[in-house]
Amino acid sequence: MLPKPLMKFRRTGDSIKPVFIDTANPGYMELAGELLELYRMPENPADAPTRGELEEMAEPLVKGARDPKVAAGLHKLIVDRCEFTAPLDLDYAELRRRIFRTGARLLTSQANDLPEYRTEVLAGFDGEIYRDLPQNEKLCRVRPVFARELLERYNCAQVQSLLLYCSELNLRIEEHNPAAVRRLFKYLKFFRLLAEITQLPVAGKEKKDGTFFRLALKISGPVSLFENTRKYAVQLASFFPAVCDIEQWTLVADVTIDNRHSRLRLTQESGLVGHYRNFSAYVPEEITMFHRLFREKSPEWEIIGDSPFFNLGKQELVFPDLSFRHPDGRVRHLELFHRWHAGQLTARLAAMEEKPEPELIIGVDRSLSGKKEIRAQLECSTFFQSRGFEFRDFPGVDRVLKKLNES
Repeated sequence: MLPKPLMKFRRTGDSIKPVFIDTANPGYMELAGELLELYRMPENPADAPTRGELEEMAEPLVKGARDPKVAAGLHKLIVDRCEFTAPLDLDYAELRRRIFRTGARLLTSQANDLPEYRTEVLAGFDGEIYRDLPQNEKLCRVRPVFARELLERYNCAQVQSLLLYCSELNLRIEEHNPAAVRRLFKYLKFFRLLAEITQLPVAGKEKKDGTFFRLALKISGPVSLFENTRKYAVQLASFFPAVCDIEQWTLVADVTIDNRHSRLRLTQESGLVGHYRNFSAYVPEEITMFHRLFREKSPEWEIIGDSPFFNLGKQELVFPDLSFRHPDGRVRHLELFHRWHAGQLTARLAAMEEKPEPELIIGVDRSLSGKKEIRAQLECSTFFQSRGFEFRDFPGVDRVLKKLNES
């Protein structure tokens, strides 16, 4: 993502559009290549430059570029791909005070030549006394990217940066490949977003062509929330690149920047390229651990690799976080509600009271269930009392198994 000073967009009436760059433009390709070359790791890690040295070398390229704002944005995206050394576990401020006090005492107590003076002042410390300052951190790792990919990510980042300020995101997708749809929803779940998913009518020709998905998704934006909005905003924006891999898509988002409301509308015709290639590379540790512990503790239930969609009626679809199968043929789906999902949880509880789904169990994060109004809803819900449980951050295996065996 890019900070507001590096965002480029135009407003026309109530509409807002990111300003994209031509990713095939030779000038931009050359600029991206030169910036990336600065951040190439040397063969000897000891020769790696510091953050301050890198910024000093990049400054002429950024300020001398035809469009300095684009250059600064590209530089920001490269820095985001870098890792720098952490300082030693020392109280550097106190260390500097001690060294300065020692130096002052030696100056007043005896006259030494400069080399001897420096040796006595720095006695007992082997290292840089300003190593804790950010500009002195050394480059230790860079995630590689080609110049063309960097330009594509820049365009994508312009959209992501706008989504940090959206109050609601509506997405329509059309896709023939079921695996592509499942992958999209895996990213939705990975970033802990919950969407209202509606199945749209499919025309006769598309039905004849075989499997075809036409879906509408409605996702609350960070501006519509009252707490933890920054983290949620980043997660919503991080989800967007997954959308770019869908066959046909239309995104409409209400964006508020500088107290001015605008509407963002984009389609696959924008030419944006997603950069998520291997979903397994993004699976968080707690999910991997859950799968492993579940296999160890469950002699009967097994996790289904690809959770299926199922219809709650009224064209509303649910894509569960996890699905389980028992040898006797029973299948159960688990849907998780995190701290930002109050509205979706309320709607799900109401739907289940009206028409209980026997295959569904739900988990509610305690950061959500601890809210007074949500607590009252859970206590009054006969569905939650029989098919629901609470968890903290991510559910434990024992709690899930207990609910599966009760169902």
